[in-house]
Amino acid sequence: NFIGISNGAYSDSQTATIQIAGSIDDAQSGLTPGQQYYVQNDGTLSETADNPSVFAGTALASTKLIVRG
Repeated sequence: NFIGISNGAYSDSQTATIQIAGSIDDAQSGLTPGQQYYVQNDGTLSETADNPSVFAGTALASTKLIVRG
């Protein structure tokens, strides 16, 4: 189940901040504005859906993704 994207990289013992649906994640890089992104099985984002298909959101800029859930 996809609830959102972490606000950064965290180790196992740290408390993470999760940006949930409706949030704008500004910790990305290399995104194509207007492109939809999907969560891959390894946790990365891609322009193509994996199986199962998990929609992450739409890029607003090369560094910003509006999170959908």
